[in-house]
Amino acid sequence: MVLIASMMPLETYSRVGWTGGVIQTGLSHQYTINGFHTLSLSLLITEVPPVYEPNIHDPTTRADLMKYWIPLSLDDKTAQKLLWISESNLKVSRMSEEVCPYPMRPERYEHSPQVLCKEGLLGQRGYWEVDYGGWVVIGAVYESMGRKEGPCGLGENESSWGAGWAGSCYQVWHNGENVEVGLPLCNTMSIYLDQPAGIIKFFIVEGEGEAEKAVRLIHKFKTDLKEKILPCFWVGSKSFCWIRKKEGQLYTYYHSTSQSFIGKVEACFMETWCPSLTI
Repeated sequence: MVLIASMMPLETYSRVGWTGGVIQTGLSHQYTINGFHTLSLSLLITEVPPVYEPNIHDPTTRADLMKYWIPLSLDDKTAQKLLWISESNLKVSRMSEEVCPYPMRPERYEHSPQVLCKEGLLGQRGYWEVDYGGWVVIGAVYESMGRKEGPCGLGENESSWGAGWAGSCYQVWHNGENVEVGLPLCNTMSIYLDQPAGIIKFFIVEGEGEAEKAVRLIHKFKTDLKEKILPCFWVGSKSFCWIRKKEGQLYTYYHSTSQSFIGKVEACFMETWCPSLTI
């Protein structure tokens, strides 16, 4: 009896990450061969972002801002215990006063309901967008900012900058002071950060379809950013923040490239190892 070898896909998944200043896209496939053996194929594509160019014009349109998009993921090791992390570390929620059973860690926020991202910015530019509901503040902090004692909330000290909807307007906070900005409520906010130039800009993101989305400036800080900056989220009761994934050329290009490469590996494997099986 002759069995022709077949490779049936069991699982396909992909991921995008930001590690050490490079963007990494991974694609993994898992197969069963003739129902008996399992083969896993993986591909990791790495892109080093462009060298930092000083003295460029501030991006003002969403299309220009998206050139500096960075993928982010929440660091559950820093999450205060009222916060729940889900959706592959992209969503933080506080829908009740139930405490999440996180272990005690020195880097965890103790009192302020905040969480940091794993990825930070030093010597580069970055842009990210966040969907939210309820009472939240999105912002950026120095990595060295305190998390246990003293004013640790976003915008309560000189080491953090934050913005959020305050019920009738947007408010922007830094070093315990706030500014009110009369813009309409929008369920997506974004941040552009140029660490070497000391620029932090907060936006609302309007529009339904990807092509129709546009940004409106909430506030711009111009300061001296001397340290590594981490994205940060403050989450009030019955509220959530959800970091958006980028839709567009970067992911599409990587996905199609990865699929093509995996396809070639499949063909090579079949030709070399499984032309036929004889029992």
